[in-house]
Amino acid sequence: MAKTHPHLDHPTNEQLSELVADLPGERAATYLALHQLILDTLPDIAYSVDQVDLVIGYGAKQYGYGGWGMLAVSPYTKWVSLTWMQGARLADPDAVLTGTSTMRHVKPTSPDEVAQLKPALVPLLRAATHLHD
Repeated sequence: MAKTHPHLDHPTNEQLSELVADLPGERAATYLALHQLILDTLPDIAYSVDQVDLVIGYGAKQYGYGGWGMLAVSPYTKWVSLTWMQGARLADPDAVLTGTSTMRHVKPTSPDEVAQLKPALVPLLRAATHLHD
């Protein structure tokens, strides 16, 4: 763990809320909604937040994933990205994933959009846990 980018393993919702409190618009609420969706879908997932850039990494050294892990939630200027590190390997019948490399992502801009995407995201989250079976 680098001194310039300390991480917090399994932060509470209160800790995450404090970390993202200064994000403008609906980004903090969108970030927290994505995080909650992941925890609701995969309650035993390991995760850690970078306290500098606010990226939450999920599933590192879990489900056969090493390195960067399985997923990441990252705040950007106008959206929050939910990234699947091996997203190109997932069936995406609802065509919600974007990207042209191995990684695929969705970029919701509000908690309402996260809720609208939920029926498509839950199967993708679950499927990602089996990519290395």
